[in-house]
Amino acid sequence: MKKTFALLISLILLAPGSATTFAQSPTDANVSALGWIDENQMKQDAAKVNELTLSKIGTPIRRDLRDLDTLQKLLDQNLVAKDDYKTQQAMGIILGNVMQADFPETLEWKIYEDNIGRSRALCVKESTHCLFPITMLSRRIELGSKPDVKKIYIDAIALMEKHLPQLPYGGGIRYRLPRN
Repeated sequence: MKKTFALLISLILLAPGSATTFAQSPTDANVSALGWIDENQMKQDAAKVNELTLSKIGTPIRRDLRDLDTLQKLLDQNLVAKDDYKTQQAMGIILGNVMQADFPETLEWKIYEDNIGRSRALCVKESTHCLFPITMLSRRIELGSKPDVKKIYIDAIALMEKHLPQLPYGGGIRYRLPRN
């Protein structure tokens, strides 16, 4: 049973259009700028998560690495219902905003359209290499797991490593947000 469940999770997480899929320049994908409606909706969704974290945890959303701990607290304290996909996806926006804050010259929110549909994605500028953080948490919750927000962040960044700024002399990824 455990092997079947693990296989199911790995297939879902690696399937096209899944939460952690890294788009490898598909020919049928179209990446375009966010429209005003998408930008406004994302801002409203992020504001709702900020209101939730302020009221339930006493912590604001800051657009830095501390937000990963704040999102984890929401999950660990069961402050978001398992069937509240809208809030879970809004938490994914917060996750994506942290990624973008860490790599502001490289990553930007875009509309990604392919044969599966239309999604808001965090993409390498001027490419179709994208992450889909909006569903990175909700898909895992839907499968019945409790996501490890920091691990998801680290794994997503690792998928994009070759497109991210590097430190000289093979020093690894050059992050913008300070690490403790």
